[in-house]
Amino acid sequence: MGLEGNLQDFDLSDILQLIQMGKKTGALEVESGKDAGSIFFNEGAAIHAAATDIRGDEAVNRILRWRQGSFAFKPDVITDQHSIQAPLQHLVLEAARQIDEWQDIQKLLPNLELVLAIEENPAAGTEDIKLEPAEWRVLALVDGMRSISQVVKESHMGDFETCKVLYGLVSSGLLKQVAKPKPVEPPPPPKPAQPVATKPQPKPEPPKPPEPEKKGMLGGLFGKKK
Repeated sequence: MGLEGNLQDFDLSDILQLIQMGKKTGALEVESGKDAGSIFFNEGAAIHAAATDIRGDEAVNRILRWRQGSFAFKPDVITDQHSIQAPLQHLVLEAARQIDEWQDIQKLLPNLELVLAIEENPAAGTEDIKLEPAEWRVLALVDGMRSISQVVKESHMGDFETCKVLYGLVSSGLLKQVAKPKPVEPPPPPKPAQPVATKPQPKPEPPKPPEPEKKGMLGGLFGKKK
């Protein structure tokens, strides 16, 4: 059984149900832009899922939220990992619920590379807001430097739950969006010292040969041998 297609033409939940009913073993590989994920099946039961940096139930939910991209089922691909805990039908229903909420979240937080910071001058009334433990955990990670994707990774709560908390904190006026900090560029390496130009020294002139002795009249007389 080889299934492949486009996410705009097929609903992944229908593909999962088809694999489950057919009691197939293999891996459903899904790509959506820069994201990629896989759901592994053993005789129709979903046993393991991975999507970028997450595993298990949360990975299935993330994959099911993708609406653009492609998928392909690779039969007989097996794995020894077992990260999925909830029944597949429950995960499909949970993903459907998250899709509706995710659309609202994306209106305020359109991508995970945004950087948030604490609002220094919150509006009146925000001092009465009581935060839950999960909200405190996420709020403690917001420092005006980390992107939302970094906050998601360090919160260990999954992208949907973390973004849901951030959506609430931004909507309440406790957080604001800031410009992404530019990476600090290392200083350029020092340029090698240029040799100091020196004027070429003139070559010493070779010594002039001695001029031949000029013999005058006297010289000729005294130079004669007797």
